[in-house]
Amino acid sequence: MKIKILIVSAYFLVLIISLSFLLAGCENKDENKAMDEKISRLEKEAEKHLVYKIQEQQSYFSKHKTFFKPPDERGTNSGYFPPIFGTQICYGYYTEINADVLSKTTIDAVYSYAVQDYCNGKWGFELKSYVGAVFAVPITGDKQLKTLSIVCKSVESFAPPSRPEYINGVVKCPNKTTKVY
Repeated sequence: MKIKILIVSAYFLVLIISLSFLLAGCENKDENKAMDEKISRLEKEAEKHLVYKIQEQQSYFSKHKTFFKPPDERGTNSGYFPPIFGTQICYGYYTEINADVLSKTTIDAVYSYAVQDYCNGKWGFELKSYVGAVFAVPITGDKQLKTLSIVCKSVESFAPPSRPEYINGVVKCPNKTTKVY
């Protein structure tokens, strides 16, 4: 009888331990889902901000025939100050200008980036980077310029992408990125 009780007790102990591991696995799935949703939200926000920056460059260029370089916007625990997009958490934004309008071989362009930056001390995940560009290109047979733009998202996390290119009238994303705008 004592052996039966020991066997049944051991069986229930194994069952309880197995259930606890199963339930702990479910909690991890919920935590992973929450983290995936947070990453997705942060990436969509960065994409939205970068598209906005590109649109603003196009608008500015149409009025002033030049691009402008806004201040870099590093992410901090309380956001960039002054906050251009509100609180920047997890992404920093910066812009580079290639202004060589007088050259016959170089296209006037502005490049904006959104890259993972200070994330309130949380570095347990990696975010995709973004690069956008506006190119001022001549209209065929005219002295006027038009703008062409693009925003690309990196395929690999935490890798700042190369610049988009304008080649033979076509704007394209660099390798290891996909076009999002």
